[in-house]
Amino acid sequence: MLQIDRRLVIIGGKGGVGRTTICAALALALARQGRRVLLAHVRTRQHVHRMLGCHELDEEIREVLPGLWAVNMNPQAALRERGLMVLRFNAVYRAVMENRLVKYFLRAIPALDEYSMLGKAWYHTTERLEDGSPRFDTVVFDGPATGHLVTMLRIPQVIVETVPEGPLTVDARQVLELLQDPRRTVMWIATLAEEMAVSEAVDLHHRAVTDLHLAVDRVVVNALYPDDFDAPELWAEIERLHAQDRSNMTALLRSARTIHGRREINRGQLKQLQQQIPLPQVRIPHLFQSAVDPAGLLRIAQHLDVVEQQPELLTEGTRS
Repeated sequence: MLQIDRRLVIIGGKGGVGRTTICAALALALARQGRRVLLAHVRTRQHVHRMLGCHELDEEIREVLPGLWAVNMNPQAALRERGLMVLRFNAVYRAVMENRLVKYFLRAIPALDEYSMLGKAWYHTTERLEDGSPRFDTVVFDGPATGHLVTMLRIPQVIVETVPEGPLTVDARQVLELLQDPRRTVMWIATLAEEMAVSEAVDLHHRAVTDLHLAVDRVVVNALYPDDFDAPELWAEIERLHAQDRSNMTALLRSARTIHGRREINRGQLKQLQQQIPLPQVRIPHLFQSAVDPAGLLRIAQHLDVVEQQPELLTEGTRS
């Protein structure tokens, strides 16, 4: 069983590769290992609550399953939360942060929205309970797609290098230290075994390691087609049946050829991916369903190699 002891796990990848689903599955699996996990999404529009079997997520952190909390972050809520931490009282916050001129100034700061959510994720890696133990052992960060994610993760460095010393640079330096500490932070790259997705995964890996100085330790290859139709004897039997009954076997033959063709594409791209990113690959099969439900999420979690098979996984816990 794979053990993950990092405080922050960032899942990066191209839009449409199942990044949010992989985040949810990883968070779920880690929670089942006994870790206290925060699943932190950045303005997700995905129906994560349907995967987890809970109510729709918003900016409030809620425990959705035993040991698993979730939040759908947005910049307005993140800025307000951070402002209240600094200014302490609601009345002071309203007097300062809701002032028209202050609002105008804040809107003029480049990338402040993105930084507020990254800063929120950092903060939750530092939170402590009354007994001194971490509120969350791991924060699983579901950021935006590749280009936007790289920009977001670069912001702390830009602040440290360009902004005069003050509260903003103090926070940014702490965020940067977290991101660049391989003992506390790791990135997983999510992709499909398809040409465009693999190309973007390779680019993300290069930028993460070279520009952002992040530790990347594995690639999650999602939605792989099965090899059920690789055996020559199976094809011979399908062709024989098709010759006997074309009316009923044509659709099956067409589907078999499509799956086989997709599998061949996957196979070639997996080799390309391994050559370009020589890291361990976690391979997740195509679920062949329109939307991931709790049972499907469990299957993905099992393929992540971080949880043993436990059919009761999603039958207990709160649904708040």
